[in-house]
Amino acid sequence: MKKRPVSRFSRPKAKKSGIIESWHNGADAEIHLYAQSLQKAAKSLVEKLEPKQSPGTAWDVCPIIWLYRQALELHLKALVGEGSNFLESKTDPISLYRTHSLRWLAQIVCQVIKTLGWESDFACEGVSSLAEFSSLLNEIESLDPVSCAVHFASGRDHGSAAQSFQKVSAVQFARKVDALLELLDVTADALAAMWDQRAEAAADEGFGGDFGPTIH
Repeated sequence: MKKRPVSRFSRPKAKKSGIIESWHNGADAEIHLYAQSLQKAAKSLVEKLEPKQSPGTAWDVCPIIWLYRQALELHLKALVGEGSNFLESKTDPISLYRTHSLRWLAQIVCQVIKTLGWESDFACEGVSSLAEFSSLLNEIESLDPVSCAVHFASGRDHGSAAQSFQKVSAVQFARKVDALLELLDVTADALAAMWDQRAEAAADEGFGGDFGPTIH
C-alpha cells in the first residue's frame, strides 16, 4: 500500500458550527509527532541492550515494549479515526480518545480493511493477514510487566522476569513493530486521501459535506 498525495494532516475535520469533530480535537499532526518520538526512543533503547540476556536483565525489554505499545495505540487511533468514516456506524470520538485497548482498536481496523476490500494490501513483515495482525496486537497487549509480575510471581525465581519477557527478542520485536507502524501510517494516509476525494466528488455533485459511507 503506497502513500497517497493527500495527507490526513492537510486539513482539520470540522462541523458546520466550526467545532472540531475528532478524538484528538484537531491535534492530529502533534500526536503523530509524539508517536514518532515514542518509536524513536524505543529504537534507541534496543540499540543499548546487552547482547546476552539473563532472567534478571530480561526486564530491560519492558520499557521498549511499553514505548512501542504507546506508539501503536496512537497509530491505531489515527487509522480508526480516518477509517470509521467508511463504516455504517462511526466510532464515538470520546470512546476512541479514552480507550487504551489494542484489541478493541484492532477489531475496528479489521472492520475498516474488510469494508474497503484492502485485505491483500494490508500486510508487512510479520503481518500477512488480518488474523496475524489481530494475533500480534493481542500478544503485545498481553505483555504488561506489572500484570505478569503479579500473576506469575510464584512460578519463577525472585527478581527474574516472566518467561514471556525472557523469550522476547528486542531486535526482532522492534523490526516487526516498526514495519507495522509504517503500515498503519500509510493506511491512515490512504484513508484520508480517499475520504477527501469523496468529499470533493460530493461537492461537485452539489451534496456539500453531507455524505456518508458508500461501501458496506
